[in-house]
Amino acid sequence: MSLPLLLSLMLVSCNSDQQTADEEPSALEQEMTALYGENKIIEGDYDNELAVQASNGIFVGQRDDGLLSFKGIPYAVQPTGDLRWREPKPEPDSRLVREAKYFGHSAIQHRSEGNAASLYPQGEDCLTLNVWTAADGMRQARRPVIVWIHGGSYVSNGTVNPRNWGDKFVKAHPEVVFVSINYRLGLLGFLDLSSLPDGKAFSRSGNLGILDQVEALRWVKRNIAAFGGNPDNVTIFGHSAGAGSVMLLSSIDEAQGLFRRAIAQSGSVAFTSSREDCQSLTKRVLDATGAKTVADLQALSQDEIIALNDKVGEFYRFPERDGNLIPEDPYSRFDGFNAGIDMLIGSNSDESNFWIDAMGGEEKFELAVQLWYRYISMSLDSAQNDNASRFLDVVTKDKPWPAAELLNDLMFRGPAIEMAQRHAASGGKTYMYYWTKGLSDPIYGACHGTEVSYILNTGRQIKNGDRHNPFLAAEVQQMWVNFASTGNPSSTTHYWPAYESTQRATMMLGDNVMLLNDPLPEQRKLIAPLMKEYISPIFSDLLDKAPWYAGIAIGTSVALVLLLIWLIVRIRRLFKKKSNQ
Repeated sequence: MSLPLLLSLMLVSCNSDQQTADEEPSALEQEMTALYGENKIIEGDYDNELAVQASNGIFVGQRDDGLLSFKGIPYAVQPTGDLRWREPKPEPDSRLVREAKYFGHSAIQHRSEGNAASLYPQGEDCLTLNVWTAADGMRQARRPVIVWIHGGSYVSNGTVNPRNWGDKFVKAHPEVVFVSINYRLGLLGFLDLSSLPDGKAFSRSGNLGILDQVEALRWVKRNIAAFGGNPDNVTIFGHSAGAGSVMLLSSIDEAQGLFRRAIAQSGSVAFTSSREDCQSLTKRVLDATGAKTVADLQALSQDEIIALNDKVGEFYRFPERDGNLIPEDPYSRFDGFNAGIDMLIGSNSDESNFWIDAMGGEEKFELAVQLWYRYISMSLDSAQNDNASRFLDVVTKDKPWPAAELLNDLMFRGPAIEMAQRHAASGGKTYMYYWTKGLSDPIYGACHGTEVSYILNTGRQIKNGDRHNPFLAAEVQQMWVNFASTGNPSSTTHYWPAYESTQRATMMLGDNVMLLNDPLPEQRKLIAPLMKEYISPIFSDLLDKAPWYAGIAIGTSVALVLLLIWLIVRIRRLFKKKSNQ
C-alpha cells in the first residue's frame, strides 16, 4: 500500500486490504452475512404487540428480553435512479404493514476487514434507521430520545456495525429510546456537482449526507412518540464524523427545532472542506468516468459507482462549507445561533494513536505524522508556525510523538474547546469532558474511539486487550442519560459544573473520574490561534497540495539505496580483509 493512501486512512476507521476471491470469508464477514435479511411486506396476520404505526407504514419489530427492536425502517424515499444525488424526500404516508427485523443496506463504501458495516450488503437504498425501546409501557411512555450518528470520516461505517447497536444501552437504561441512522457516504453523500452544466438542481449535493440526517430527525420528530419516545426531548450524539455531524446539525437552519441537546465525541465543525477542495474531488470523478454532466453520472450502474468509489474514494471530502447549508465559518454559529441547544463536548487524550496499525507500526506512524506536520506548516504564517513549534517543545518531554500530540489538539481537542467556549460565552449550556481511559497496550493509550464501547455499552472495544472498567462504563452511561434527560450530566457521585472560559471545568473520564479546571492550559493557548485555518485532516491531500512530497519520497528512496550500497561495500571489505588475514 502506498504511503499517501496510508496517510489518507488516518481518519477512516478501516484498512485497504481487499479479500481475494479464493480466500475464505473472515469471521467478521461471516458474522455480518449472518445478520442479513430483507424486510418483507406483511399481507396476513401479525403480532399487534410488536407493531407500531408510523407515518409511512406499520412496522413489525422483534422482542428480546423486555426490549423491542425495529430495524431497517426507511425514513426517506430511497435515492436511486433519477434520485441519485438528489436531496432526500420523506416517504409518503402509508398503512402498509412491513417487517422491521433486519438492518437496511450499508451505504456504498470501500470494503475492508477493519470496517464491519462494509462487509454487510451495500446499496444506494441505504436511508434507514433503527429503534430500540423498552416494551413495558411503550404505548404510554414519553421517554427521552437519543439518536446515534455513526462515524467513519463520512466515507465508511454504518448502523449494522455491532459497535453502533443500541440494544445493550437500552437494556441498561430502559428510561430512554435509542435511534441509530444510516446516511449517504463518500461520492454519493458528499460530491459537489453544482459546477456541471446541469448542476444547478444539485447545488447542495456536497452535503447530502447531512441533509439525510436532517430528514431522519424529521421522521423521529413525527413518529418517535409511537415508540414510547418524547419528540420534544431528543438528544443527538455521535463519534468522530458522527460528532462532526452533530455539531453541523446544531449549526444549520434546516435542523433547528428537531432536537434539544447534542453530544459530540471527538468530532467538530473542523471536519469540513472548502468549495475549492470539494471541486478537486469532482474533477477526479469526471476524469475517472469521462462524464460531462450529472446525467452522465446518473447513468452509471450501482456496480460502476462502487468501482468508482474504490478508484477515487481515498480523495474523499468532508461536508462542504458552501456558504449555503453550512457557513464558510461554521464556528460563527456557536456565537449565539445555537445557544438554545444544550451541548456536551469532548475528546480523547491520545486520539491519533488509533492509526498506528493503519500506518504499519510505530516507525511508519512517526514518519506519517512528521509528513503531516511538514504539510500543514506550509499553510501557516510565521506567527502560527512559531506557535506550532513552541507546542512541540512543550510536549516533547511527555509524549513519544510530539507531532501526534499536535494532531490530537489541532483536529480534536482544540476544535472542541473552540466550540465549547463560544457556545458558553453566548449563553449556551455547555459541558466539557476529556477521556483518559487507555487500552491495555500503552502504545494506543486513550486513542480515537476508545470511549464508544463504554458509552454504548456494546462490549466491543476499538482495539483488543482492553482492561474494561465496569465502574467507568456505568458512570459515563448514567452521565450521558442524565444529560439527555435533564440537560445536566452530573451523577449522584460526581457534580459536573457547566463549562465557561474562566474556570474551564472539564470532567476527566478515566480509571479515576474527577473534575479538573483547564487541563493542559499551555497547549490550549498555543493551539487556539490555529483553529481558524480549518486545517484538513484528509491526508490524501498530501498528493494534491504538497509538491515537496514527491521530493521527500524520492530523496528517502535514494538515501536508502545509497545506505544499502554503502553497507554492501563495507561488508565486502570486511570479508576481504578477513580472507587476507
